[in-house]
Amino acid sequence: MLKPKSENCEGIIRIAIAFLVSIIAFAAIIALCGHDPSSAFYQMIRGAFAGKFNFGSTIEDFILILIVGSGYSLTRRIGYFNIGLEGCLYVGAMFSCAAGFLLPELPSIVIIPVCLLVSMLAGAIWASIGGALKAFFDVNEACVTIMLNYVAIALTDYLLNNPWSAHSAAPETPHVQPNAMLPKLPLQPSRASAAIFIAFAVYAFVYFLTHRTTFGFKFRHVADNPGFCDAVGIKSKWVLLATVMLSGAFGGLAGGCEILGVYGNFIQNFSINSAFNGIIACLLVKNNLKLLPLSALFIAFTRTGGNGMEYYTGVPSALVDTVVPILILFVAMDRMFDYKKLLKFVSRKKDQAESPSV
Repeated sequence: MLKPKSENCEGIIRIAIAFLVSIIAFAAIIALCGHDPSSAFYQMIRGAFAGKFNFGSTIEDFILILIVGSGYSLTRRIGYFNIGLEGCLYVGAMFSCAAGFLLPELPSIVIIPVCLLVSMLAGAIWASIGGALKAFFDVNEACVTIMLNYVAIALTDYLLNNPWSAHSAAPETPHVQPNAMLPKLPLQPSRASAAIFIAFAVYAFVYFLTHRTTFGFKFRHVADNPGFCDAVGIKSKWVLLATVMLSGAFGGLAGGCEILGVYGNFIQNFSINSAFNGIIACLLVKNNLKLLPLSALFIAFTRTGGNGMEYYTGVPSALVDTVVPILILFVAMDRMFDYKKLLKFVSRKKDQAESPSV
């Protein structure tokens, strides 16, 4: 259902207040642990943005979070709780890597798109399992997708230890051909790559698809009333399946970008719940696509800045992990930060104080 612009603006302001309150709460926790909050925040910012390596590391995390967050926003709008993007990321990474070392030597302009398309296809097919079960058999998607994450990890472990093993000391595949690697950004020695442009292209596509296309209109309304959509000719089950597959394709693409832009080959457990950061980025802004890049940057900032904060101030980087849960808590309670009601309350109290007593 479409919301008035004023209501959207109020929601954005409440989320911004929730962010501010969570930062204040985090500063209080740092102070209670015996550290200086101002020094900790300064070193956190420095650890995330000062110098090519730190800034490049933040960009590296931001790329994956933005792609996965954009993909998750599609299924979130259709009412499908897609927590299986980690599995899509794994299979997308594995099959894009396989295309990179199994295909013959090809020019970059050919092999890079081929590998990325393979990653998207693998992610879409993997996501279709949960999507089909939900659409046609009403199976709970949360249970199915989270189990499929473990199946995907087990499948990739089998492939890199058996048919596609590099036969090295560590469980890994052969490296992709050099032409398959994405160009690096001038932020060496960081591993940030041109995948940043892919991430913004995915985000722009999802935004346009959601707000400017007929298909976007369909999946925005299927979640509200699938029976009515079926009655007017919108095949809600197929729209759900197509949306889930598109979301999975972007999850697979995120894995492909990790292989072609960062690692160069598939390493066992290369991603430890990385896709969940993209899901969290979307949840933090309540699926507001306009705020998604800022949310993704914030999470990337906490991940890379925490290391700098620990090195220079002694504040444990694990403490930074409390920021996001605190933020989720306050965003979930964003109605507490209804500034209009607060202003009315203050104004009423002021009027009562100024009015003469009878």
